[in-house]
Amino acid sequence: MTNSYPLNRNDFITELERNNITLDESRLAEVNYYFNLWGETLRQDNKMNKAHDFDAYIAWMKKQ
Repeated sequence: MTNSYPLNRNDFITELERNNITLDESRLAEVNYYFNLWGETLRQDNKMNKAHDFDAYIAWMKKQ
C-alpha cells in the first residue's frame, strides 16, 4: 500500500487490484462510487483526527 493520501483514481484502482478487487474502467460508475466514498472516509478521518485505514476499507469492500 502506498502511504500517500489522497490516492488518485488510477492509484486507487491499482491498490484495489493488489487486494484482488477488480474495478476496471468498463465499470466506471462503480469505480467512481468507491473512489468517492474513500475520499469521504479520508475527510471524516481528518475531522476526527483518526489515522486512515485503507486495509479496513478493503475488508469492508470485500463484504459488499
